[in-house]
Amino acid sequence: MLVATILAAQCTDERVNEVTATLFQKYQTPQDFAKADTATLAAELKPTGFYQQKTQTVQMVCQTLVERFGGKVPHTMEELTSIPGIARKTANVVLNCCFNIPSGIIVDTHVARVSQRLGLSEARNPDRIERDLMDLVPSDAWTFWGPAVVMHGRYTCKAKLPECDRCIFLDFCPQNGVETSSTKPKAMTPPEEISSLTRSIENQIPSTSISQGGKIQHKVADSVSSSSSAIDLFHSQSWKTALKDEIQKPYFRELLEFVNLERQTQAVFPPPAEMFTALELTPIDRVKVVILGQDPYHDEGQAHGLSFSVKRGVKLPPSLRNIFTELAQELNIVPAKHGDLTHWARQGVLLLNAVLTVRAHQPNSHKDKGWERFTDAIIQAVSQQQPHVVFVLWGRYAQQKAKLIDDQKHTIIKSAHPSPLSASNGFFGSRPFSKINDALNQAQQTELDWSLPAS
Repeated sequence: MLVATILAAQCTDERVNEVTATLFQKYQTPQDFAKADTATLAAELKPTGFYQQKTQTVQMVCQTLVERFGGKVPHTMEELTSIPGIARKTANVVLNCCFNIPSGIIVDTHVARVSQRLGLSEARNPDRIERDLMDLVPSDAWTFWGPAVVMHGRYTCKAKLPECDRCIFLDFCPQNGVETSSTKPKAMTPPEEISSLTRSIENQIPSTSISQGGKIQHKVADSVSSSSSAIDLFHSQSWKTALKDEIQKPYFRELLEFVNLERQTQAVFPPPAEMFTALELTPIDRVKVVILGQDPYHDEGQAHGLSFSVKRGVKLPPSLRNIFTELAQELNIVPAKHGDLTHWARQGVLLLNAVLTVRAHQPNSHKDKGWERFTDAIIQAVSQQQPHVVFVLWGRYAQQKAKLIDDQKHTIIKSAHPSPLSASNGFFGSRPFSKINDALNQAQQTELDWSLPAS
């Protein structure tokens, strides 16, 4: 169930069932998945979509199960969500459906939509919808509530042209967001057992919880769990201190809610565990250089939280190829066969994008949602707290950030962007890597090793 739930992201249940029919015959334990050949497993998962990311997640999860839990799936929310790659929704599916443990309420796109239409929640963030439902639904009904509402949303309360005239909730449903239409699709009759299951939901909604306007009458706790715990995503104590006030601001809570909602309906890069990789690898008290990008790569498997960087095995994007070309011409460093710039980050190069997430195949899709304000705060914190940093501003967009930097104590290097559209108009020949090391030497700081390890 754990593996199947991971594969179900942005994929139909039917397709997952087709893939797992043979997959689970071949891989029967977490050990089998953990030691599987990555390329072979990726080919087997390809029909589910976003297969490279899913392959990485499945192997990472199973490796953790082997190393920390003796190859067994743990039975608590705390333990499950401590595993990289497992979020609360996935944990709820496993705990509810496999162990019959009422850990919470499963909230997928169907449950979110039905809850909003019924007026049971005004929230859009899945975590807040779950909290609202947990306040309304008796805990002994949590384990069936999610699956039952999924079925209700699939067969009756559909996203487009819902079958309101045959809905068991018609008498008191406010039909939030439902548009009337003269075109009626053919009714899809659910199996008898599902119809019975969804009908039992009616008895679990407290009659006092829905008013004429479809609003929840009692005050739901103002849960902002995703934002209040966001600071824990930073493992560096220096960033926790530097950004503590910024993270508590309302815009940052709204930003996290937006990203969480996007992940429920869209493929978003990088994955949640890698949104803040740049901060994790380069604590503020170790920042020597800042290389600023615009937003993450938007194709599958590329973005992993470092500007301009891609993971090993991923084809080099054009901008990164041009960076390697300049590096080779400038310092005679043979380009690496991979594009993972983690080695630079660990030496003190903060590889920061101005926007930290993006929809798949839609560049700049998360622009102006709040990330720029957050990353501006990061730049200002570095400028204020560090004695000397080299800021590398490639292209007009990055150069607009110069106003955030104290140029009396820091070095600012500007040139054209390494994109193929501009690299020949000022990036090639700009010698940024030599200039960075010269500036570090003048400030009596250790220069950087720009070569990348082969392994």
